[in-house]
Amino acid sequence: MASTSSKASVFRSIARSRRSSRRFQPNRKIPDAILGDILESTLRSPSSFNLQPSQIILVQSNEMKQKLSKEAMLGPGNQFRTNDASALAVFLTDLEPTKRINRIYELEKNCRNPNYLNSLPMVSSFLIGEGHAATMIKGVATNFLSVVQPMPVVEPVQAWGYKNSSLLAQTFVYAAESNDLATCMMEGFDSRRVQEILRIPDRYAVPLAVAIGYEYEDPESFEHTPRLDVSEVVFSDTFGEPLRLEDDGENADETA
Repeated sequence: MASTSSKASVFRSIARSRRSSRRFQPNRKIPDAILGDILESTLRSPSSFNLQPSQIILVQSNEMKQKLSKEAMLGPGNQFRTNDASALAVFLTDLEPTKRINRIYELEKNCRNPNYLNSLPMVSSFLIGEGHAATMIKGVATNFLSVVQPMPVVEPVQAWGYKNSSLLAQTFVYAAESNDLATCMMEGFDSRRVQEILRIPDRYAVPLAVAIGYEYEDPESFEHTPRLDVSEVVFSDTFGEPLRLEDDGENADETA
């Protein structure tokens, strides 16, 4: 039984109405107040250690959109979307996230446990795989110790950062949908050229971009692309074990 709470109803509507837009109305500006609201909501996304290792470049000028469309985007679909969308949100991942620790410390010093904050530089530096050699050494060590006790899996910093930036991008998309705006997430571009055109420092990688604007065609005329059934994606307790959802009256009352 689905929850009847107002929050659940609103989110259900947003999540299930979202779709990747194929075309946008050209030359239509999004009001600054709406963009500001979307961005404020976006920045509430969670991130590992709250390091918030992402930046966003919001490309709105026709000149820059046309340049990106012509020189960096792959395929006519992404080119048209980049050119016609009201804006292109380019998401960046910081490949040197430990440099953000001092700033995060200042933000959190009055609301976090001092012991946690004092341990943050050491713990985050160990778990975030900055540098190929250091990541490999830490990986060997944690794999060896994992036999006798739980140990973290040390990932390359790019993989770690892409996960965090993807959470930010997903929140951006849902925030846009809540404002009746269309979006399309895109990976089909030459990130080297994007970095050159937007003057992005080498410290950052570009995992994805999101075109945002107004749907060109009536969204009611489109069917959503199909999704795998829940039973094909979600298991109970162990991999491959069929999903069991026990919906009894007591739980339904608690949910409502």
